[in-house]
Formats: sequence, C-alpha cells, structure tokens
Amino acid sequence: MGERGDDNEAQLVHGKPMMEHAAWQYGAFVLAPQCPADDFWVRWRRGEKSHTLSEEPAEPARLVLDLIEQLKKDHPIDPDRVYIMGLSMGGFGTWDLISRHPERFAAAVPICGGGDESRAERFARLPVWAFHGKADPVVPVARSRDMVAAMRKAGGTPRYTEYPGVGHDSWSSAFDDPELLGWLFGQRRGDGRE
Repeated sequence: MGERGDDNEAQLVHGKPMMEHAAWQYGAFVLAPQCPADDFWVRWRRGEKSHTLSEEPAEPARLVLDLIEQLKKDHPIDPDRVYIMGLSMGGFGTWDLISRHPERFAAAVPICGGGDESRAERFARLPVWAFHGKADPVVPVARSRDMVAAMRKAGGTPRYTEYPGVGHDSWSSAFDDPELLGWLFGQRRGDGRE
C-alpha cells in the first residue's frame, strides 16, 4: 500500500534490480503498474483472517487485466508465458487475479498476501510460489499458509517459502532467492495443466 500513488515510480522501490534482471537475462517485458493512492488492488480489511472474493475485481485490477491484453496485442509477448507477482497489497492482488483468471497466467508469485481459500480449486493447477515472513506484523502469515493449504487440498502443488524471524519485508528475501527467476521463467501455460 505504501507504493500507491500517481508518480509511476514509487511501485519500483522494491524489486527493481530483480525486474531489471528479468528484462535483461530473460528478455522479459516487465509491467509494474501502480495502484492509485486512494484505491486498492483488492477490497479487504487489514488484519482480516479471511475474505471473500468480490463479484467483480476492483477497478485498478480490472484495468491491469485490460492493460495486459492490450500489451499482448501491441508487443511480441508470448501469451503462454505471462506471469504475475505482487507483494503485500500486490500479493493480495496476485491471489485475486489468479482466482478470477487462472487461464491468463503461466505462474504466480504472491508475496505476503492472502486470498479467498474457497476459490483455490479454480487455480490449483497453476504453478504458484508463495512467500511470507513468519513474524509479519502487517499481514498475518496464516493468510499465505491458508492459501497454500487450500491449493494442496484442491490437488495443487504450490511452492511455499516462509522466512523465520522476517517481518513484513519478506519480498527482499524472495527477490534475492537465486532460484526464483529460473523457476518463474521455466513455467509455460498449459504445461501439464488442465
């Protein structure tokens, strides 16, 4: 939430070196949208132990989906290698969008977020690698644990990394994981999934 705004820069404060590495090493087209200062990717209350997916996505999330589709039309983007990643409020946004449109993504990386566990069956076969700090005082670690457990119960095999002693800033450790980008870019939509 701290990177919301209208400057189109604050959202780059975390993960910029990783995004640049993805662009240079993997030839990725990196989209890093900024949520408006007075809005949210997902409608949820801070500290909630769970929430139910709204009927429609929040307006900023809907606009991101539209933007992805437009960019795929305008640029040589492989539609079978579109990935989604977000941290904190963006982690909630990641869970939200894969709950609504798992078919649009090849893989997802939600970091210190949470979603609607009842929707896990829709995206259980999507490759997901979730991250969370065990000592997170902002987003309870149970939010990621519950989503991963729901995916497993629905037959999925998500990866999950929980950092002992790490608070809300689990994205720094996640972005530094030497396996993350290789794993992410190794995923292709339709590989062994229904």
